[in-house]
Amino acid sequence: MELELLQELGFTPREIKVYLALLELGSTTVGPIATKSKLQSSKIYETLEKLKEKGLVSYVIISKTKHFQASDPKEILNILDEKRRKFKDLLEELKLKQKYSESKQISTVYEGFKSFKALFNKILDELNHGDEYWAFAFKNEYRSPSASIFLSNFHKKLEDKKIDDKVLGHTSVKKIINKSFEKNKNINIRFTKNETPLGVIIIKNKVINLIWGERPTAIEITSEQIYKQYRNFFLELWTNAKP
Repeated sequence: MELELLQELGFTPREIKVYLALLELGSTTVGPIATKSKLQSSKIYETLEKLKEKGLVSYVIISKTKHFQASDPKEILNILDEKRRKFKDLLEELKLKQKYSESKQISTVYEGFKSFKALFNKILDELNHGDEYWAFAFKNEYRSPSASIFLSNFHKKLEDKKIDDKVLGHTSVKKIINKSFEKNKNINIRFTKNETPLGVIIIKNKVINLIWGERPTAIEITSEQIYKQYRNFFLELWTNAKP
């Protein structure tokens, strides 16, 4: 039991054997320690040096021979307190690193249809069953057959993966949006009279702005902070929106 506990506290098996032997033997030379701990004398000297560095062993010289003795076991608590103090100093530094990592924002631009399509494939790869895909709908872009077909096919793939698929559109384009997605069964569409961002996707820790045209473009922003802001705004409008 004591062996396991001391190992958990960071002591090596050799350090534990030597220290326990010293506690039982009292002030003694290397020979009895070797006999008691069943370790080679060469290993005893090496281990005693490490225990001295930790403040757990001291010695006196009697007749030109070193006699070693174990420090009070309470000293182990002092060692742990010192480690705790040092870690508390390190903890602040680690928290700063984590905070910097969380606040880091990355923006990626996808330009051209092939790049645009690759982004949507990546979105499908990243989303798993039950994940959220929430979007503020386009307006006039649904009048383009290529945009309408592309988006309808994409939402069908979301349906296959059982993604939480929500789209929020403006009431002025209700008919054309419903027509564009009439074959999609999984998608949940609501409409609002409020002005909303257009062509914006909200997934995990990302917000993606879409621009449809002759050269479709997407701007992907990876930011936990921005993601939360858009998600909260979407939910606020969604609650009062109607099918």
